[in-house]
Order: sequence, then structure tokens, then C-alpha cells
Amino acid sequence: MLRQIDLCSGIGAGFPLAGIITGEIKLCGLCESDEFCCHRLSDHLRWAPMCHRFPGVTIYPDVKELWIKPNYADLITSSPPCQPFTVEGKRLGSTDKRDCIPAVLRIVRIAQPKFFCLENVPGLLSAPIIPGAESGSYFQQMLKELWSSGYNAQWIVIGTQQFGSLWSGERLLLIATSRSLKLEWERTTPWNDQIGSQSQETGNSSEEGSIQSRMVGSSVRITNRMDRPPGVPSGNGIVRARRAALGNILDPRIAAIPLSGVGKAIAIKRILYLNSLCFS
Repeated sequence: MLRQIDLCSGIGAGFPLAGIITGEIKLCGLCESDEFCCHRLSDHLRWAPMCHRFPGVTIYPDVKELWIKPNYADLITSSPPCQPFTVEGKRLGSTDKRDCIPAVLRIVRIAQPKFFCLENVPGLLSAPIIPGAESGSYFQQMLKELWSSGYNAQWIVIGTQQFGSLWSGERLLLIATSRSLKLEWERTTPWNDQIGSQSQETGNSSEEGSIQSRMVGSSVRITNRMDRPPGVPSGNGIVRARRAALGNILDPRIAAIPLSGVGKAIAIKRILYLNSLCFS
């Protein structure tokens, strides 16, 4: 059973829930700084239905101050805030105080899990590292840091409505695999082949160390604006906090999307599939 810690957890409805549903992943920790989301995570610790509950799981308060020991977890997952990268925002990249990706990558470098999985908006692929910098420079720097930490990466952009999600839009999923693993890559079914024609764009950072993305399209194509919950009165802070949390949610059906050929699920199940090919 893989041990998981989830960073930038929100209300826990994405990677944590998807992992628990598989029955093959043990959730060891969550990390979230938003007060409203932490209350919801606490509810999942105590009062949620058994299949949605996180009993005995520690909630760490701030990913930027979190330090964990090497080998604390086999799997680190994260859904960092998308505001620094979305095409609907100012795209401030690393100059945005909400950018948590450097903190997440620091934890990956120190903890050295077998697998790392990140979810975000497709705009992360084309975001500049700072305003005015080259398009895609933020993502390229991410790949460099993952490579120097000992990881190969593969990523895919998927349309959410194709998988029954309530949200309309696209999501970027990235999986990084430790090069320390003895994995039978020759037996591995390519990720995009598992999803077939439903994927929008795919790429990888290969075993040879390439950090150049290989995408089907020349640019990220945003087909739909993300549907938002309806507006709320300006004085209703609780409802606004709930709306913000829902706006950042990763639908667990996207974290566990059905595949053809190998089993069920895209991100979490892809990791379980790769882990099954490891040998001593």
C-alpha cells in the first residue's frame, strides 16, 4: 500500500478522496492553510461518511513552512493555487505570493517519494516564470527542478466534461516518477494510449533527461471557461469562502478517471499501475 501526503489539499475532494476510494493508498497527511478548507477537512476527519473520512490524518497548516523526512511518503500529490498561471488572471508566475509550487517541489526534493502528482490549469504549460518572460518558462523550470531532484515527468491535459465532472473546462495532470525505481518501462502502456483520443495534449520528460515538452498542439487550447457557482451577496463571507473552495476543487472523478485497457483511473490509478511494474 502506497503512503500518501497531499499538499494544497483544499477541502480534500480530489487526490485524497480518490486515493482512499482505490483501497490501495494510505493517506498519511494533508496540508492546507485556508481556514474554511481546514474546517471542512476537520469535518472529514470526524463526521464524513466512512468512504469519505480521513481518520487520524494530520492536517499541516502551511506548505511553505512544511518539512517532512525522507521516505515519509511514497506518493506526494498536490493541487496548488492556479491564480498565478490561469489565462483568466494576471499570470504573475513566481512573483505571485500565492505561488506554492516552489514549496511543493522543495518537499518533493527532500522527501524523495516514489511518485509525485500535480494538478492545475492548462495555463501552467504556457505561463511565464515572471511577467514578460518567455511563454512556458515556468513549466520548463518545473521540469528542470524535477529532473535535478531525480524525477522523470509525464503530463496530460484532459477535458473535464468528458468524464462526468460537474465542472466544464480542462485540467493539467502531471506525474513524476523517481529514477531510483526499477521500473519495466518497456512493458509500460503510454499514458495517452490509455486515455485514447480523449486527451487534448500530452508530453513527457524522458529517461534521457529531456526537459522539452512534446505536445500535440503548438499552444494550450482553452475550449471552455470554467463554470462557476452563481454569484452571492457581498456580505455573505461563509458562502464566498465555500465558492472559492469549490472553484479550486479537483473533482475526484478527474483524479480517478476510467481508462481503457489497464484498469480504472487516470492520475491515481496511473501511479498504481506504474508501481505494479516496479521490481526489487
